[in-house]
Amino acid sequence: MNIETFFSSELILENESIFMRPLTIHDIDTIESISYSTALGEFGARVKNRNDLTDYFNFCLHAKQEKELYPLIIIRKEDGDPIGLTMFGNISFQHKRLEIGWTWIGEKYQGTGINTICKRLLLDYSFDILDLRRVEFKIDINNLKSQRAIEKIGAVKEGLLRDYNIQSYGESKGTYVYSILQQEWRTIPK
Repeated sequence: MNIETFFSSELILENESIFMRPLTIHDIDTIESISYSTALGEFGARVKNRNDLTDYFNFCLHAKQEKELYPLIIIRKEDGDPIGLTMFGNISFQHKRLEIGWTWIGEKYQGTGINTICKRLLLDYSFDILDLRRVEFKIDINNLKSQRAIEKIGAVKEGLLRDYNIQSYGESKGTYVYSILQQEWRTIPK
């Protein structure tokens, strides 16, 4: 696969309970219904109203057009309700790696296992279809919930990038880098 083919694809990932598809500008009204909550971590701290949400959508869709991020909306199959967003980014087919992240799950779906389901679908696609060697995750030092969630599915904490990002709350002390390698993913119990 090459970058042009990947970004022009209409990626659909699904199981019996959820599906993920490319985010479009038409999803803004649907997502707005679950967007404004402090329980949404960094996204919730930054996106507080319709103008913020519009800016966020414009950022996501521009990043896709520039082949930097591939944003996906997460939808519950049972009723079509929005669950949240996630993205592929930092994609290097030459080096057979990418990053999964920028994920937020609506407050009522947090703690339900949806994040694990999404990550498993994204990882299966990355390793089985894209045949990547490595998938990375970057998580803020203060985001203990996401650190625990990614460790639970088998990601290895590789190190700390000190003073790496500026978050909505100010300068972060650092970002942890996690990864899962293809051979590790094949041995992790599903």
